Amino acid sequence: MSDRSKMLTSLAIAILVVLVSLPAAAEEYEDLDEWLNVGEYFQMVDQEGNVILETGRVLAEGDEYLTSQNELYRVVEVDNDKRIARAELVEKVELRVVPYAELLQSAGLILAGNIKTEPRGLIGVYHTHNAESYVPTDGTESIYGEGGIHKVGEAFANSLRERGVEVNHSDNLHLPHDRGAYRRSRETALELLAKNPDAIFDIHRDAAPRDAYALQVKDEWVTSVQFVVGRQNQNLGVNREFAQSMKALADQMYPGLVKGIFFGRGNYNQDLSPLAMLVEAGAHTNSREAAERGISLFAEVVDLYFYGTAEASSVDEGEAEGSKAASRSIIGLVVFVLAGAGVFYVINAGGFGAALERIKNLFGNRLR
Repeated sequence: MSDRSKMLTSLAIAILVVLVSLPAAAEEYEDLDEWLNVGEYFQMVDQEGNVILETGRVLAEGDEYLTSQNELYRVVEVDNDKRIARAELVEKVELRVVPYAELLQSAGLILAGNIKTEPRGLIGVYHTHNAESYVPTDGTESIYGEGGIHKVGEAFANSLRERGVEVNHSDNLHLPHDRGAYRRSRETALELLAKNPDAIFDIHRDAAPRDAYALQVKDEWVTSVQFVVGRQNQNLGVNREFAQSMKALADQMYPGLVKGIFFGRGNYNQDLSPLAMLVEAGAHTNSREAAERGISLFAEVVDLYFYGTAEASSVDEGEAEGSKAASRSIIGLVVFVLAGAGVFYVINAGGFGAALERIKNLFGNRLR
């Protein structure tokens, strides 16, 4: 790709990031997750009363869970007093590994047939809930500041780096762990996305009984991981495909490593990118070392998905003409991104008039 093409691509991404980050209703980015007290759990059960999921997260009607056996359940009734969510089996999902370029095309980020899209070799990592820690190792479930989860994130980053992947691991703090944490971490996510990574991962730990995540791989105990996808964002379809692709590949490499995918309330800042994933590495009842081993295995899955089948690009005699065609395609991409971002912002603001007024107020305030 020529310098001009790279410049135009960066411009399109920068404009999209700015538009997405323009002010909107504050509550839209609040953490809609609700949690019970430490040691208390909600159970998702099927129609026979079998426990599908046990978590410290408060469950709600409409929440869905894809089990390790790829059975998709949806919550239809909640008893908050008994902390039981009754769920119905929706379907048995046949997972497949959706290629990276196909995901981008589904998200509308490339023009079909015009641009050959390959991963760049950069992954972003951050932590919305910095205080999350592991009781057996850290002595407490929460440390105000950089909790044990930061070391788990570093283990994930180092495992990728050992495989030649560049990682941008942010240690920005978004304290405290309250309903505004995702609003504060949104700025960090935007900083990472401005570098144009292949994907960004928000690393957490769950609150659940120890056995919920304990997994033996060969002769070693690790923790499994769980993905969380927000049901309230415009990227839900592609977020789902991305998460399910990661699980499909992990199922082949390390069966049981991904214990499930939770589809819950909120957007978890996944409205910023279709390739944003929230990963829960074990629970507060597991040791941090086990979580580090488990997340390192997941790093192998990420590496294989993005970079394991990459083919070396070649340049033929038609390079000059190809460069011109690529430039035209990039210009088309800029127009496409601008149009899509504009439509998204108008819808997000509540209509054209509201969007125009918001932009006037934004720039008016900045000029004062």
